[in-house]
Amino acid sequence: MSLSSTKNNFKLALVVDDSPMQCRVLGVLLKEEGYRVFTANDGERGVAMYIKYKPDLVLMDINMPVMDGYEATRKIKSFSRTSLCPLIFITSMDSDQAFIESIDAGGDGILVRPFSPEVFKAKIKSIQRISDLYGQVKRLQQEQQQDAELAEQLMSGVIESRNYALDRIGIVKKAAALFSGDIQLTALGPNGDVNILLGDFTGHGLRSSIGAIPLAETFRAMTKKGFSLFEIITQVNRQLHNLLPPDLFLGAAFVTISSHDASANIFNAGLPDCYIYDQFGEIKHRILSSHPPMGVLPNLLDNSKPSVVVVGESDRIILISDGIVEARNDVGEMFEFERFEKATKQGVLAGNVSKSVLDAVNDFCQHMPQEDDISLIDIPCSGWQQTFTVSNVTKDTLINSRKQVTNAESPAWTWNLKLTGKRLALINPIPMAMNQIQDIEGNAEHWQSLFTILTELFVNSLDHGVLDLNSDLKDSPEGFVEYFSERDKRLQLLDSEFVDIQLDYFPFDLGGKLLVKISDSGEGFDYRKKQLARQTESHENMQLSGRGIELVKQLCQSIDYYDGGRAVEAAYVWSS
Repeated sequence: MSLSSTKNNFKLALVVDDSPMQCRVLGVLLKEEGYRVFTANDGERGVAMYIKYKPDLVLMDINMPVMDGYEATRKIKSFSRTSLCPLIFITSMDSDQAFIESIDAGGDGILVRPFSPEVFKAKIKSIQRISDLYGQVKRLQQEQQQDAELAEQLMSGVIESRNYALDRIGIVKKAAALFSGDIQLTALGPNGDVNILLGDFTGHGLRSSIGAIPLAETFRAMTKKGFSLFEIITQVNRQLHNLLPPDLFLGAAFVTISSHDASANIFNAGLPDCYIYDQFGEIKHRILSSHPPMGVLPNLLDNSKPSVVVVGESDRIILISDGIVEARNDVGEMFEFERFEKATKQGVLAGNVSKSVLDAVNDFCQHMPQEDDISLIDIPCSGWQQTFTVSNVTKDTLINSRKQVTNAESPAWTWNLKLTGKRLALINPIPMAMNQIQDIEGNAEHWQSLFTILTELFVNSLDHGVLDLNSDLKDSPEGFVEYFSERDKRLQLLDSEFVDIQLDYFPFDLGGKLLVKISDSGEGFDYRKKQLARQTESHENMQLSGRGIELVKQLCQSIDYYDGGRAVEAAYVWSS
């Protein structure tokens, strides 16, 4: 029978004593308790046999040749740091000093000769009971570790595998423990805008990551439905405040990269500065934290809003968690912002910010243990323009649709919403309209085009009708910021002004038609004059303003302004 099979059927005991008689006596008593016994007659031999057999119990004499029991015990305990092998000293030395030295050497108990067989067996049962409990704890710890590893894999799969544009957005994630308290999310909105979130939950490990999955689901669902960045931030704060214990919250930076406005919206709540670098590695903007971390307050602070920043095609937005700037070396120095900014500049010039910063942190810290989770997100500011597919509606389909719509006494359904006064500043009706459409007609890829139509027409009616803003302001970086600042001011002054939205849905055999009617209380405008000016503008000189309506014209079968420019009707037709 092999040693391994023996170990599966017996507990192994090692007796280390320079007296052959004592070895035999103790061996008999141990066999009666179900042990298979090995013996050694000096401490050095005892250590060698322990390494070879890995016994479940060791009985150790103190005074022995070659190596005494204290030294042998220290060596044995050094080899069994990850397991508990009970070791009992068997000695005739009945003194306080012997007891103290036995415990200091690593012994788990002491028996002083002479003792009865009953006392010996009781001691063995007692010490083995402790060993069995330790073994149960170790098995539970191993099971918990395996469960934690599985949970981390599942969590990473749910969160990270669904991120958008991982081939373009550089992400560094280096956890200080099995579970990371940092979270990185990216998602594509129906209008082509890209939302990015870097979050840092309090602390690190499993407890700090309990809010990660609900946060990810809220962020993605609201982005997909077309809610604005500020609406997402508001909901995330409310959700985390209700979900998390008071001492657990989320420092977070939120970013929206516009697909057609050459702009970024950035909101920093409790993270280190957000950076915008140009192609030469120079810092163009810093967005400092302007709000407490998410979940600290039940509602966002008054007048909280994202910063609107104009970005160039070669610019990059860099988000970091404090694990980078607070990383320490062996003399207690922190990495800090100066080293980070230098490493980032080198990374921009070399075309790999993530690698440059991580290499710099690793070189600085050397082999020091990591104290906090490390995260970085590197976001290019160009190339996010969304290519919309205009529905391929044939001439026969259009003729057929006109006949069916004309012959229909009424639409299959109508949805209407009129927002007045302050409600225009508080409510985004487009996700509500899209939810209504999808609840009735189901999900479809072409609804993305409809989202764009609704958004552009509503924003045009609100901004240029009700608020009377001049879109030409957005043709320069300075004017762009001024435009949104003035927009916020005018929204706060609304009283009885309104925007009215109506949707009429007409299904037909080969597709469907949706009539979008939007009217407002504004002064109106000369649409034909605007259209003529747009047509005479060269493509090279085309400004940021006004491009939305041009896109709507491409997506719609028809678009007509009336009532002095205060109302618009657009027909969106699709074929199955």
